[in-house]
Amino acid sequence: MTKVLVLGGRFGGLTAAYTLKRLVGSKAEIKLINQSRFTYFRPGLPHVAIGVRSADDLKIDLSQALPEKGIEFQEGKVEKIDAKANKVIYSKPDGSASEEEYDYVMVGIGAYLATDMMKGWDQYGYSVCEADYATKLREKLENFKGGTIAIGSGPFYQGSNPKPKVPENFVPKADSACEGPVFEMSLMLHGYFMHKKMLDKVKLTVFSPGEYLSDLSPMSRKAVASIYDQLGVKLVHNFRIKEIKEHEIVDEKGNKLESDLTIVLPPYAGNPALKNSTPDLIDDGGFIPTDLNMLSLKYDNVYAVGDSNSMTIPKLGYLAVKTGRIAAQHLANRLGVPTKIDTYYPTIVCVADNPYEGFAVSVQDDTWYGGNISIAQPAAANHLKKELFTKYFMWTKGDMALEKFLASW
Repeated sequence: MTKVLVLGGRFGGLTAAYTLKRLVGSKAEIKLINQSRFTYFRPGLPHVAIGVRSADDLKIDLSQALPEKGIEFQEGKVEKIDAKANKVIYSKPDGSASEEEYDYVMVGIGAYLATDMMKGWDQYGYSVCEADYATKLREKLENFKGGTIAIGSGPFYQGSNPKPKVPENFVPKADSACEGPVFEMSLMLHGYFMHKKMLDKVKLTVFSPGEYLSDLSPMSRKAVASIYDQLGVKLVHNFRIKEIKEHEIVDEKGNKLESDLTIVLPPYAGNPALKNSTPDLIDDGGFIPTDLNMLSLKYDNVYAVGDSNSMTIPKLGYLAVKTGRIAAQHLANRLGVPTKIDTYYPTIVCVADNPYEGFAVSVQDDTWYGGNISIAQPAAANHLKKELFTKYFMWTKGDMALEKFLASW
């Protein structure tokens, strides 16, 4: 029987595994390898930081969820892919090395959160990118007595060679991997400190390694700048963070910003496991270039989905789900199941929630790719939509079967 390995248990990997199983049934043996038996609804982690959810509310046990759908699960950290020998090398929880052969592999292990590229991170850095980071930030915020909070993203180390086989406008050059969570957290913190009656004791600075929210239209960016101006938020562009100190942050040029609490989306770089893999599988940044079917340019049995794919700019959950679904549809056809393959067209789709003030900003924007859609709507209904979407993800245990119908509702 055809053996398909899926690497990674987040949006891209889960969508690929669930969709493929639904399409091909018993025509393939599907096995997913993830570093942890648990995965989280990551868009909900900022809610953990401000105390409206716990990490356990957002946790899915893959060792139970996947076998229920006929997908085998293996806990293990992927160390490298030997694309020439059709095998994956990974380490088990006990530290022992293991190998797994495949007929096809779908790579969704994501990028590397390069916290080691920020001096002082271990002592003074906070984030919401992982469940333990969000929990640590919640404890810090609970005890925060006032001062300046700086929130922003680290640089994105994007590859450029070889390029994916897609329209050039689909892969813009990005300074940051994704700044949506920065915008969301800045709104959330305003609501959080208003709720605590501490707004007069807190100053907020938002910083970006390039032009803030450059993936949105100039009109949307101007609207955000206006919101920040009304809220008294200081906005700083072109600040590539290098060091975090107790009361300030420093960029690569030596510029400094006051900060008593620093919240960062860490620098994004290629996953070390991919950098350790067969060299011509990846680009010079450590990401896998593909065609529009998410198929590797060099290996016709390797697919890349989500953040692992060099094409997904920014590194966004919506794009991860799209790539996972398309990869599964394409492979299903190759396995003898006639399936319509969705067309990949990149669009920024996200919701920046503000639960303490009861509204959220819904964003849909394709202007970065040459389109003309630019929607940014603040509304109480959008907060409800995010609540319902979270419940949907948890109820389906990460199976985003209806996502393409719900994303723009």
